[in-house]
Amino acid sequence: MTTIIYVLGFLLAIHSIINALLLRRPGRSDVISEKVALLIPARNEELNIKACLESVLNQKNLNNFTVYVLDDSSTDGTNQILREIAATEPQLSILRGRDLPEGWTGKNSSCWQLANAAQESDYLVFVDADVRLRNDAVAKSINALRRLQWKFICPYPRQIARSWSEWLIQPLLQWSWITTLPLRIAERSLRPELTAANGQFFIVEKGAYFTAGGHKAIHEEVLDDIHLARQMKRNGFRGNVIDGSSISSCRMYRSWDELRDGYTKSLWSAFGSIPGALLVIIFLISLYIFPALIALAGYSWGVSLLLFAFISRLMAAIRSQSSITSALAHPIAISLLCYLIVRSWWLKRKNRLEWKARSL
Repeated sequence: MTTIIYVLGFLLAIHSIINALLLRRPGRSDVISEKVALLIPARNEELNIKACLESVLNQKNLNNFTVYVLDDSSTDGTNQILREIAATEPQLSILRGRDLPEGWTGKNSSCWQLANAAQESDYLVFVDADVRLRNDAVAKSINALRRLQWKFICPYPRQIARSWSEWLIQPLLQWSWITTLPLRIAERSLRPELTAANGQFFIVEKGAYFTAGGHKAIHEEVLDDIHLARQMKRNGFRGNVIDGSSISSCRMYRSWDELRDGYTKSLWSAFGSIPGALLVIIFLISLYIFPALIALAGYSWGVSLLLFAFISRLMAAIRSQSSITSALAHPIAISLLCYLIVRSWWLKRKNRLEWKARSL
């Protein structure tokens, strides 16, 4: 068993190096003449929506683009901010969200309404309210999509981490797929399980989106991004993540409470079942927590496994522009992630999951 763990740790470190070298970057910023719709779902986003819209409305090399924001029953100042901006921005259209249909998640319902409002567009660009785009982000991403002959593309934003919990956990997002997903195989394959995605910044050809059923086909899913990407592949449309850290950024959470609740709402869905989640936890403990304990006891192979883990974290940090120093706390981060997985399943089984004042 020790040999298996050692070999697996070594192989994952090598794989992360290969993926870091192969991870695709955005394309050139050639002018996009087709009609582009930038779609922002917003529910209680008064802290984010103004800065997000400033970055979205400032996009260049898009000859014909419109911005749609759907206010999903916000109870804070989101709608007032939207009205003030719309008064001076003719490219901005504000939609009022309909009542949430039975069996739908709030974001899937909002994105489906936005997509239907933008059916005259050639490209649909879904942007979360906590994302900030560089002014050439959309043009570069669409050019990359064309060059690669994909139907959808997910430029993975740089994850901003300022609190201790963000510093520990957020770098694991990119690390997880840079370490485990064979990128070149995934982008050629139509197998849904070979998929990585990020709904923070998700671009898709309009025709392919509606042919695949869009967010309506995954209306009950909490992890909308990965399930939408898998739905696209099921319908014969290729796509994948690329490195979007140079053209976009996102701060998902601002405190431990927000991060804990945000991960808790969705981690239960990430591994398919309780046995699947248990296998992932065993894998994480065996490869990244147990070696730390062995290393403290003076065993050299534990130190080697920690080095392998650090290499994989270093590769992910370099490519995603995330914290390198947090890689040194990898066993602590993994321990916290395991806790969040258990908490997510526990609250799911108790029917106590909530997000933005809605039951899940």
